[in-house]
Amino acid sequence: MLDFLIRQMLYPAPPYRVPSPPPWPLEEVALALPSGEVAVSWAYEHPAAERSTPAVVFLHGNGENLETMRQAGLYTQLAELGVHFLAVDYPGYGRSSGTPGEASLVASAEAGFEWIARRFAEQPKVLLGWSLGAAVAIRTAVRHAERVDRLVLLSAWDELPAVAAEHFPAWLVGAGLKDRYDSLAVAGEIRVPVLQIHGTDDRIIPIAHGRRLYEALAAASARFVAVPDTGHNDLLARPVVWQELAAFLGPE
Repeated sequence: MLDFLIRQMLYPAPPYRVPSPPPWPLEEVALALPSGEVAVSWAYEHPAAERSTPAVVFLHGNGENLETMRQAGLYTQLAELGVHFLAVDYPGYGRSSGTPGEASLVASAEAGFEWIARRFAEQPKVLLGWSLGAAVAIRTAVRHAERVDRLVLLSAWDELPAVAAEHFPAWLVGAGLKDRYDSLAVAGEIRVPVLQIHGTDDRIIPIAHGRRLYEALAAASARFVAVPDTGHNDLLARPVVWQELAAFLGPE
């Protein structure tokens, strides 16, 4: 029962129906996972693309799915950056089969990266993760270090148990939290340019956790942007975030 309750808190997949097919100009992509499950994703190919146009794998937070991101206007904002992208729904989210967990989320991100690498072989490859998705993006970047060109981390933590301890008793975290998402442990292996953005008033993942991760990334080409008067769920509503993304994803 304890494990079930913690998983419900960690992976609160929203009850919004994900349509099939998605609205134009999005394309549905079914990613086959090693487990036999399928991670349903939505892709966008920019019509004015060049060889320098980045191809982005977007990994969302724990309370979103493909449809809630569409309703929030996220795909329009990504398209306005002038990039190709693939937004991945995790196992157990939307129309993706399976059960969410650290291993299955990383497997879905890896499958998304492999799809991007095949579809846009000549373009720079970027992993972009927000909140929970940032932890998944870091792990994926390490596993595909030779092919990932850039990494974007929005509201990233250092390790999940440290963040959980901000909100729950230590005994509960120690007894029931199976997934660790220890980004700090692998941060030193990141060698590609990194853009990390965090709200100064984030109470879900306090900025101190993001700074601790950034310090571990300092060996790589990394930039940390603290967005004033911004919390967790309003980070993507700040124009400065999209300005930073545009500059980071633009031609080198």
